[in-house]
Amino acid sequence: MGGKYGGKGGGPGGNYGGGGGGAYGLGGETEEMDVDDRDIGRIVGRGGCNIRDLQEGTKCKIITPNKRGDNDDPSLRKVIIQGTKEQIARCKEAINGVLMGEEPKDVLAQLDGAVLIKNIEPMSMGHLAKIKARIEQDMNVRIELDARSARIWSKDNDHDKAIDAKEKIEEEMEDITTVDTLTVSVPANIVNQVINDSALRQLQDQTGLTANVCKNDQGTGIRLTGLSGAIQEAKALIERRSTGEGAEFLALMPGLFAKLQPKAYSDFQRDLSFLMQNTGAQVTIAEGSNRADFRGGPDEVRHAKSKLQKILHFYFPQECDTIELPPESVDWVAGDDDRELMRLQNAGAVIALDRAAATMWMCGNPRSVEQVRNRIRNSLQRWDREHAVIKLHSRESGWAIIGKGGSTIRELQTSTQARIDVDPDNQRVTISGKEDSVREAKARIMEILGSRGGGWGGGGGGWGGGKGDDGGGWGRGRGRGGRGGGGGGWKGDGGRDGRDGDEPGGAHGGGFEPAHIPGAGPVEPEPPKRARGRGASRW
Repeated sequence: MGGKYGGKGGGPGGNYGGGGGGAYGLGGETEEMDVDDRDIGRIVGRGGCNIRDLQEGTKCKIITPNKRGDNDDPSLRKVIIQGTKEQIARCKEAINGVLMGEEPKDVLAQLDGAVLIKNIEPMSMGHLAKIKARIEQDMNVRIELDARSARIWSKDNDHDKAIDAKEKIEEEMEDITTVDTLTVSVPANIVNQVINDSALRQLQDQTGLTANVCKNDQGTGIRLTGLSGAIQEAKALIERRSTGEGAEFLALMPGLFAKLQPKAYSDFQRDLSFLMQNTGAQVTIAEGSNRADFRGGPDEVRHAKSKLQKILHFYFPQECDTIELPPESVDWVAGDDDRELMRLQNAGAVIALDRAAATMWMCGNPRSVEQVRNRIRNSLQRWDREHAVIKLHSRESGWAIIGKGGSTIRELQTSTQARIDVDPDNQRVTISGKEDSVREAKARIMEILGSRGGGWGGGGGGWGGGKGDDGGGWGRGRGRGGRGGGGGGWKGDGGRDGRDGDEPGGAHGGGFEPAHIPGAGPVEPEPPKRARGRGASRW
């Protein structure tokens, strides 16, 4: 269809233009559907993911309008749907569901008689992935798992069987969703290190588990309170860390590997084998599981986890991503009492905040991943406006800002209404508050440092792509250059995060080249941890 309506792929960065060609809608009828101009993007989805699912699930061809003309209605636009009368009716129902905020696959599944279980927390999803095959066989149903939902169909079109299967699943999950308390013994000299372990913190973020140091007649330990399944997972992590082993896991979207063609899956398995060989860590991804588990030494495990994230991003560029955060912004991104982190987890994607590495891992359908990415991007933009970090040349510069008896810093905070934290030992000043207050406080501090004949290293740059030799991508600008990625993805000329810029693309079916995995030699050192609370001099 020419003229006003196009047949190009939809997506951001230009006009909307239909949902691909193929054989959809051939030899059928054509109908129009009025849609609000603001909702066209919902139909298209990130990179066209929604419109592809709608076309595949309804066998209709969907043509979205191009850029609105001067004489077009400013509010309503016409979407063209081509197919048989039955297909078009089904497609309209599915589009209405998407416009109400539903996932295309959920809407289509319900139209086909599926029963849904939504908002499944990660621990229950992991258990469901393990029992999925047994329930499918025993109940004569088919189950499809997503990041936070399950779709159940009866194999003989008996809707009651699907409902029975849903009840069976909920009954099975009750055992691991019972709240319980358990104390795990930990040597006193490492208890603080264990309770702040990144894997344990991620498990707490995902399940609501609480962990507290306790002392009694039996010695020192960590008291766990939460879901029974989460407690057992935490107990295993703590016991491994107490014996000096690495304890890490990577959360995944259930059914992620079902998206790969057989050859691509074979390439992934080969890449995974090379990763274990070169890092010295054992990586286990059980069939249908929603996580990857790592065993080995702490450094080897940490290194293997980082490399697996990059491999997954190469094979699933729309479903998997890692965002590097400025270390100082980690608590800001998580929010007070981790409330913002909980909101992100409700977006339909699996997310994990690694506080030690200052990274956010995302895995899910493209639409949900993009929603999380945009929310984090907006949060970081606010953080940049309301925070500033100044690196000092010497400890004496820090004491000059503090002043005798704290007089200078008190006057600065009172006059600018900004919070100022000075850490002379780590030679850093952190400023937070309203945008105008931060700007004024930073200028005043620069005046103090300037009167001492220099002695400062400049503040951190803004959040954005790197400059100079960087290839753009996510990176925290530092001085003149950022730490943004090199040429883009795993197969680009540079690494994902700029630190592995010597990693070229693979030589076997699109995988990465195993000979270039850092880890064949010395393991990368752990990134330095920022000073917090007790370790820093705070004024």
